[in-house]
Amino acid sequence: MFETRSSASARTPATLNPLRTDAPKAARQLNENVSPHMSRMVLLRILGILTALLFVAMVIHAAPLNPSIPTIHFTFSEASFNAVLAQWRPTGVARFKTHFMIDFPFLVSYGLFGYLLCKHTSLTVGLSALAKSLLTWALPFAAVMDAVENMLHLTFIYAGKGIPAAFYFVAGIVATFKWAVIVAFVIGAGSTRVRNAG
Repeated sequence: MFETRSSASARTPATLNPLRTDAPKAARQLNENVSPHMSRMVLLRILGILTALLFVAMVIHAAPLNPSIPTIHFTFSEASFNAVLAQWRPTGVARFKTHFMIDFPFLVSYGLFGYLLCKHTSLTVGLSALAKSLLTWALPFAAVMDAVENMLHLTFIYAGKGIPAAFYFVAGIVATFKWAVIVAFVIGAGSTRVRNAG
């Protein structure tokens, strides 16, 4: 007796077509691998844009101050700190106080942006483990130093007199170290980018 097509197909295992059964699984695995990467890159772009916008906003807000805000970062004594405040006059000091409303979100933004940039892009490819770690944590560390500096400056402004002289010296050291780390990051990231591009 000859088998009919229907009877033959009835005995054919359903798993004879591997493409049919594996395709959804492969697609799911691809989505699982791509989705986190895309999410991280989207977050990185958002942070980059936010950091740039906050920086521009802070520059515009602080533009009327003369001398500029970085001048007060490099003061190491109460006399030099108050000398800058005196040049700003009360209206400038009030502007300096309000700039912290931008500066605190800015430091969080650039610290997180620097970390994600090094962690989830090819920026650190080819670097040693130590160099990669230093570059990855440079901006987060600078952001912490920035926050400490801001808190000290706010204390100097609102607490007035009676603050130990060492605190002013510490604020100057912290600010100087913060700027040095930021400059080192820019130089390191830039040179690494050029080397990888070549």
